[in-house]
Amino acid sequence: MDQSRTRLWTKDFVIVSSINFFITLIFYLLMVTLAIYAVNELDASTSEAGLISGIFIIGTLIGRLFIGRFIDSIGRKKTLFIGLIFFTLTTILYFVDLGIGFLLVNRLIHGMAMGMASTATGTIVAQIIPATRKGEGIGYYSMSATLATAIGPFIGLFMAQHTSFQVIFSFCLALGVISLLQHSSCMSRH
Repeated sequence: MDQSRTRLWTKDFVIVSSINFFITLIFYLLMVTLAIYAVNELDASTSEAGLISGIFIIGTLIGRLFIGRFIDSIGRKKTLFIGLIFFTLTTILYFVDLGIGFLLVNRLIHGMAMGMASTATGTIVAQIIPATRKGEGIGYYSMSATLATAIGPFIGLFMAQHTSFQVIFSFCLALGVISLLQHSSCMSRH
């Protein structure tokens, strides 16, 4: 089949890739700023700040391991929706200051939600990419995470120097809400 006749850049492909970009951007933005937040606002030690920053990755691993077994029975789109709901709710909880223990638990759950959502986006995008353009499509989709990896820390550190942590959390919340709205506009047609 002629590749020019098979559309790769469909609305669903762009939306799923942008959701992946936004959640990965939030991950890397918060990775570099929450250690600063923990030290400056919660009087955390350096090791506690490192744990607050890194526990998110442990949560992501748990989320991916758990959801990988159940994604087909739950459904990819429903899994993404559930992951995005928890991702956004745990982003809201950054506004709540109940100490280091609460922040650690929230970071773990936030990471689990990221694991769920990112696993779902990966499986959805693999399903919607035309068979004749799988390699190209996966490459472009992967670029969404790579781009977020490149600019997330920059945006986070820039914001940490020029704004408050409340503004940073608000920015992350806005990106989470945008992801939820994108999911709704994309997935409601199926």
